[in-house]
Amino acid sequence: MIVALHQPNLFPWLGFFDKMASADLFILLDNVQFTKRGYQNRVKLKGAAGEQWLTLPVKTKGRYYQRTDEVQINQERDWRKEHLRTLTTLYGGTAGFARIMPQIAELYDRPHEKLVDLTVPGIFLIRDYLGIRTPLVRASQLGVEGSGSEMICSLVKAVGGSVYLSGPSGRAYLDESVFAEAGIRVEYRQFVSPVYPQRFGPFVGGLSTLDYLFHDPDLHAWNPAWQRTEGFR
Repeated sequence: MIVALHQPNLFPWLGFFDKMASADLFILLDNVQFTKRGYQNRVKLKGAAGEQWLTLPVKTKGRYYQRTDEVQINQERDWRKEHLRTLTTLYGGTAGFARIMPQIAELYDRPHEKLVDLTVPGIFLIRDYLGIRTPLVRASQLGVEGSGSEMICSLVKAVGGSVYLSGPSGRAYLDESVFAEAGIRVEYRQFVSPVYPQRFGPFVGGLSTLDYLFHDPDLHAWNPAWQRTEGFR
């Protein structure tokens, strides 16, 4: 069984879902330390001036070592109104807006106290819209402690995995001997985004998958033919 994992980022890019679609089980790594100025609470969109951030305000002062599933949303700002206004401004005229935006608005209308209260359901929403059937499980539900390669290996073992699927950056930090000792094979996958129609000039990759869904709703089902990868090692 192929297992992949990643932090539950805010409306992640297509590469996140490529990894998910390539695995038999996907673990949302919500039990690791939150990283400021990363992608857990923000993501890039595209506007008339180019790339711009969509950021969910969170409480970080004095909470440097907090876990991802402990991060609280800063409710001092009307972030729901800000986000919905930004999405409407950037994508209101796109082909997929009328179909997708009501589902996003419904997601924002739910109560959200913690970061994962929005990011995890947002990932489920996009997964389902893409037609990806890979089951998801949160790492915090597996009772695995530790860090680094040892923790990742333990998570894969906890769900009965025999292969760990990593992105290409894993080559720089994974200790493959840890996995080998546990009888788990490590594979790497490189994703290159398909080029799809976008507003506001030439194509820009690495954006939220929402950008993809808004611009071309006819490509909403996941199709491996769109993927251009170096495949498994």
